[in-house]
Amino acid sequence: MKSLSKSTTYMFLFDLIILCCSTLIWANFFGYTYKAILLLCFMIIVIGLTVLYMKGNYKIREFNITIKNTYLLFEGIVMTHVLPALYLLVFAASITCTLKFLAVNTITIFILLRLYRACFHLYLFKIKKEKNILIIGADERAMVISDEIQAKRALRMRISGFVQVNNSDEDLITDNALPVFRNIDNLKLIIEERNIDIVVVAQATELIVTIPRDVEIYKMPDFYEKITGKFYIDEKTITELYYQYTTRRSIVYDFCKRTYDIIAALIILIVTLPITGITALRVWLTDLGNPIYTQPRIGMDGKVFKCYKLRTMYANDYVPKAGKINEDTAEINDDRVIPFCRFVRKARFDEIPQMINILKGQISIVGPRAEWENLVNIYKKEVPYYSCRMWVKTGWTGWAQINQGHCVSSEDITEKLQYDLYYLKNRNILWEIFILIKAVFLALGGRHE
Repeated sequence: MKSLSKSTTYMFLFDLIILCCSTLIWANFFGYTYKAILLLCFMIIVIGLTVLYMKGNYKIREFNITIKNTYLLFEGIVMTHVLPALYLLVFAASITCTLKFLAVNTITIFILLRLYRACFHLYLFKIKKEKNILIIGADERAMVISDEIQAKRALRMRISGFVQVNNSDEDLITDNALPVFRNIDNLKLIIEERNIDIVVVAQATELIVTIPRDVEIYKMPDFYEKITGKFYIDEKTITELYYQYTTRRSIVYDFCKRTYDIIAALIILIVTLPITGITALRVWLTDLGNPIYTQPRIGMDGKVFKCYKLRTMYANDYVPKAGKINEDTAEINDDRVIPFCRFVRKARFDEIPQMINILKGQISIVGPRAEWENLVNIYKKEVPYYSCRMWVKTGWTGWAQINQGHCVSSEDITEKLQYDLYYLKNRNILWEIFILIKAVFLALGGRHE
C-alpha cells in the first residue's frame, strides 16, 4: 500500500541535515581533526535519528506539539550525545573543549529541531491540503473507520461522505452529520464532484469497478491497520487471519526467530546481571524470602508454564476474581510493592528472569504477553476472540506493550488484543528487532508501564 503521508520522510531528512550541519560547524569551530569530525557526524546522525525514531518523533498520525513531546525531543538529543561524549572524553585533548562542544551542539540541535517542528505543526494543521475520503458502506465498519479518521487530525483527512449500500443500515447513519449518498448509480461522478482522493471500502459492492484508477482504494480493515497500528476484529477478519496463519507458516522464519530469541536472551541476561543480582540480594535481605518466584502463565496453544520473575512484592496470596479486574492487580504504587523495587517494576527489570523461559523455548523475546493463568480464564469469557492471540508463541515484550503498556481491565484488553493480532498478521524478524529496541528505550526511561 502507498504511504498515507510523505511528511515522515521530509521530517526525517530535515532532522538529518540539522544533526549533520550543527555537528560539522561546532566540531570544526572547536578545532577537532578531520577524522574526529567525520566520526562525530556519523555517530550523532545514526544515533540521533535512531533515538528520535524510537521516541515516536516520526509517527505522523499522532504528531502534535506538547510539553511532553518537547521534553522527549530534548531527552533524545541528550541521549544522542552520550556515545560521542565518551569518545571525546577518552581521545580528545581538552575536557573543557569537549564539554563546551557537547553543550552548544546539544542546545543548537534542540532549538533547530524544535523550531522546525513548530513550523511543521503550522504547515500540517493550517496549510497542508486535506485528502478527501469517501467510505463505501454505512454499516458498523464504516462508522468505526469514520471515527478513527476524524480522531487523527494530523493525517489531514476529511470524510466527504458515505455511500449507503444496504437500506438496512439506515439506523446507523441517521444521526451522522456527514453526507450520505443513497441509491448511487454513478459513483464515478460523485468521486469527481467531491474531488475524492481515497476510497475506503467498508462493504463490498459492484460499484467499486467504476472507481477511477487514479483514486487510491483500501479495504476497511487494511486502512484501519494503516492509521492505527491495530487489527480490526470481527468474524470475517479473524477467519482471514487464521487462513493466513495456517497457510503462510515459514520454517525459515521460525528458525531465524528461535536464533534471535537465544542470542537476545543471552545478551540481556549478561548485560543486566549486576542489576538483577543486586536487586535479588536486597529483596532477600528485606524479608529473607526467595527473590525468584514462579507464576503459572499461559503460552502458545493455551499451554501452562512456570514463568520466572524477580520478586518485588512482600509475600501475598492475591488472586483476581471475576468481575473485579482493575489496575490494582499491577499498580506500581501498590502497598504490596517493596519500596526500593518500584523503579524495578516500572522499568520491567523484574521480568529479566524470563530470559530463562526464552532459552527453554517456552516464550519468545517478542510476542503477545504471556498472561497470568487466572487472568486468562477471565479474559476468555469477557473478550471475544481472546484465544486467537495464543496461535503464536507468547513474548517477553511485544507490539501491544510498547504501544499501550501493561493493562488488565477488559476494555483495555480488547484494544491490547487488536495490537497482538496486528503483530500476528505482520510479524517479521526486522520488525521484532525494532520492537525489542523500543522496549529497551522505554524501560531505560522508566516508561515501559
